[in-house]
Amino acid sequence: MTFLPALFAAMVAAVPVPSTFRIAVIVGRNDGGPGREVLRWAHKDAESIAAVMGELGGIATSDRVLLIEPDKNALDATLALVQARLALVPTGARSELLFYYSGHADEVGLMLGRERYAFRDLRARLDAIDVDLRLVVVDACASGALIGKRTKGGKKTAPFLGDGDLSGHAYLTSAAADEVAQESDSLEASFFTHDLITGLRGAADRDRDRTVTLTEAYRYAFDATLARTQATTTPQHPAWDIALTGAGDVV
Repeated sequence: MTFLPALFAAMVAAVPVPSTFRIAVIVGRNDGGPGREVLRWAHKDAESIAAVMGELGGIATSDRVLLIEPDKNALDATLALVQARLALVPTGARSELLFYYSGHADEVGLMLGRERYAFRDLRARLDAIDVDLRLVVVDACASGALIGKRTKGGKKTAPFLGDGDLSGHAYLTSAAADEVAQESDSLEASFFTHDLITGLRGAADRDRDRTVTLTEAYRYAFDATLARTQATTTPQHPAWDIALTGAGDVV
């Protein structure tokens, strides 16, 4: 597990912040506990998301927390420190949170080794963090249970890394509540995360305006993941729960 006390201490210090403050908590866990096959690429998934958020997502290194093989206590402690840091954002500044997880899960929650982090508890924990905008991406089996979706669905939404006044949440999952999420040895990644990152790096830019919106990225990842897994025994149908208010689109 990557656990950086000095970083966390800095996060809770009362230091000046920009007009828009963004932080990312990015988790990769290969070990889902006894009786579950150890994943090969969850760590790389998380590292790749951290990299693209730094290169293209406007999130500074000091504001990206990468957790590798955390247990439930470590994840809870990290979220508590992030919540404390975001509570220090000055009045009038925007705050935005990205939470990403790649690893094992079942229809009840994330499988963190011998521990389970129930989806209802995780969602309540994330929803308790006071931010203007909350983006949650979970790439795991049965991850649609986080949002109560067994089939695909969605609607157009507004900006994550934009300057608009939108607020609310976007919960995105790699599979429906009754489906498995698959890895690819040839891609050296999970199908969904690979396709999401490919979209973020430009493939999802349908209108060729040199920006990729949340709507474009997720639609690309949905279509590509479904196409890649269609020939397998368990095609994946990514799902989403989006409730955002405001103008614009998520860049």
